[in-house]
This record gives sequence, structure tokens and C-alpha cells, in this order.
Amino acid sequence: MTACRFVVGLCAILLTSALGAAPARVEAIRVAEYDSKTRVVLELDRSQNHSLLVLENQPRVVVDISSGSLRASLPARGTGIVRSMRHAQHQGGELRMVFDLHVPATASSFAIGAGGANERHRIVIDVFPRGGEPNAAERAHSAQDGRDVLVAIDPGHGGKDPGAIGRNGSHEKTVVLGISLRLARLIRKEPGMQAMLTRDGDYYLKLRSRYELARQRNADLFVSVHADAIRDRRIRGSSVYVLSEKGSSDEARRLAQRENAADLIGGVQLHEYPPTVATMIIDLQQNASIGASLEVGDQVLQHLHGVGRVRKSSVQKAPFAVLKAPDIPSILVETAYISNPQEERLLKTAAYQDKLARALLTGIRSYFYANPPRGTLIAKRVEAGEVPRQQYVARRGDTLSGIAQRFKVPVPALIRANKLPDDRLRVGQILDIPAS
Repeated sequence: MTACRFVVGLCAILLTSALGAAPARVEAIRVAEYDSKTRVVLELDRSQNHSLLVLENQPRVVVDISSGSLRASLPARGTGIVRSMRHAQHQGGELRMVFDLHVPATASSFAIGAGGANERHRIVIDVFPRGGEPNAAERAHSAQDGRDVLVAIDPGHGGKDPGAIGRNGSHEKTVVLGISLRLARLIRKEPGMQAMLTRDGDYYLKLRSRYELARQRNADLFVSVHADAIRDRRIRGSSVYVLSEKGSSDEARRLAQRENAADLIGGVQLHEYPPTVATMIIDLQQNASIGASLEVGDQVLQHLHGVGRVRKSSVQKAPFAVLKAPDIPSILVETAYISNPQEERLLKTAAYQDKLARALLTGIRSYFYANPPRGTLIAKRVEAGEVPRQQYVARRGDTLSGIAQRFKVPVPALIRANKLPDDRLRVGQILDIPAS
């Protein structure tokens, strides 16, 4: 058995090397500026190895493609932190791409395989300003101030995988990208918080690649954003899921099967893990991660009550493959039912996307201030008593006395802080919680 595995592994290595040796053509170049970075995307006709080098004395980023050629035209103008671009063809077929920068920077890169026969392979380079530039200064903290918590935001589906499709033709991949971009902007404005996106455009990512990107950046939380569909178009409302090896309901299992099946587009079934590896992950880390996921999920769900209808009033469990990062608290948010005509119309509007993004932010912020990771700016703020004003969204069955007991504040203080005429509550009512 061991010898067989060795032979199979050797064949795989040789095959990979042979494929990697074939030259790749860079057929398109895209450059875009975001709140915290400039992203360069190189589109190739085939997969190829690359390396990344950042120079500080003469600010530039160098990308070497082991065997390639440039067929695309270089951009005539710079974008964001990238001042200009040039290239050179070296002996042995190596293609060197050089990005001259306006200021010193850091950079990271990753490769994305083609999602289908008509799609290209991509090398994605993210360039982050360093030093005294405005964008960097707003987010950078000295060591004594503590680091920012990092939230990984994962807009579901993308590229050839549209996700659910509404009756009027709305694609899930489009609306959840809009919500995710808004959430990222809001998080980046929060002191002590930073955001990353697994995708910021319309392209396909394998399910495992999504949470691996979060793990590469040491994210503190992973939030996957979706918009569900069901045959009964009357069904509507939000729900929040965390990982479970067995779904807690038939609907949870149905959702998980649909989300996991999406990865077949990329040709890989990520739910087929070796039993020994799955057992080790579960035993060592996943139980603790699921516990934290339930807590942040409850906070997010609470604030979704203030946006619209919530279909599942408690956090659900399902075996979503995208939630299987063993060491990062992870939630999947079904923001609404795109199959419901009313919610489909709402999901397409900027106002409703903004409401959803703000509800997600408030829940995430509440979680981190209740559970500040050690060494973060938020932990230091909590220690110093600098805690943002707390809010609570009333749910069905809530009473004012129960809320007061939960937050350890007197009922009269709750009434005064919210100028309530009496102790009656309505579902979705947002209450300011006074300092205890």
C-alpha cells in the first residue's frame, strides 16, 4: 500500500512538473483601486508557477512567471499605488512583470484556476501601501496600540456559478457581492477592525480556496454571504448557519448539498476528506471553533431582526464545505430569499444592501467587544473601558425585564435611555443599552 502511494505521488509530481514547464501567455491585465489596496490581475491561458518580490529602496513589486510570454498590452496609465508597469523576457523563457509604485508597500499574491473551458487562469497581486499614506495611516497601528482584528468576507458563488436566480433574473452572486463590498467598507472604518474579501469581482473560487485565503491572512472571523432560493416563492427571511457534520433539519441538509455541489464546477469535491484527517480536525480544533461561531452567529442574527423578517430565529447547523476552516470561527449568512419576489426587489437596492451590511457589522462588532482577541486594539479598548454603545434588537418573546437582566441594567434605565412610553416591545425594535 505504501509503495503504491509512493508511485502515485511520484507520478503526480512528474505530471505537475511537466504541465508547469509549458509556457503560459498573459492575455489580459486588469488593475483596480480599492479602499485599502490596489489589485492587479494577470489572466493566463494556462496555469503557471510564479514568485513575488517586493523592493523597498526603489518601491516596486516584481512578479516572475516561470515560463511565459506577454500578449496583453500594458496599461498606459497607473492606477492607485501602481505608478507604471513594464516587463522583460529572460533567458529560459521566464517572464518578469515589474510594477513601479508611488510609495513603499507590501504585497501578496495567489493563483486562481480556470472555472471552465472558456475561462482563463489568473494570478492576483494585492499591493498595500506602507508608511504615512492616508489609507495606510487610517488602518495601521503601532505595536503598542495592538493589531486590528481581521474579518474575511466571502461573497458566495461567482463567475460561471451564478448561485440562486430570482424570478426576475437577479443572480445571487451579484447581490451578495454588493452586500459584501458594503460590509468591507463599513468594517474598514471601524477602529481596530480590518476586512478582506475572498473575491471582489465576478469570478469563480473553489470552496476550499475561500477559507484558505482567510487562513493565509490569519483572519479572526470568516463570514460567507449568500441569498437563498426555494421552490415555494412565498418563503422569505434571513438565517445564519454554522458548521455541523449533520444538518439540524432537512432544509439545512438541502442547503448544504446545493452549496457543496457548486464546487463540482471546479472539478473537485471538497467534502470527500480522508476519515483520519476529518477526525483529527474535529477532535483538535473544530469544537472550539464551532462554539465561537455559534456566539458570533447569534449576535449577527439578533441584528438581522432589525432589517426584515428572520426565518430561523436561532442559529442553524449544516455541513457547508465553505465553513470547514478548523481554526477560524465561521458563519454563513443567508441574507434573504432571492426566490421571493419582494425580497428579490429589495436585494437589488442599494438601501437594503446597506441595511444588511450594517446589521452584519453591528453583530460582528458586538461579538469582538464581548470576545476581544488578545493583543488587539479592541482588547486594549475594552480594558480601558472604551466600549461602543450597545444595542439590542427585540425578538419575539422578549420582555423588557428579561433584556434588563441580560445586560445587568435596571428596567427604568432602559426605559429612560430609549424614551419608552411603557414596558411593551415590538419585534425588531432597536434598544440602546445604557452603561451598567
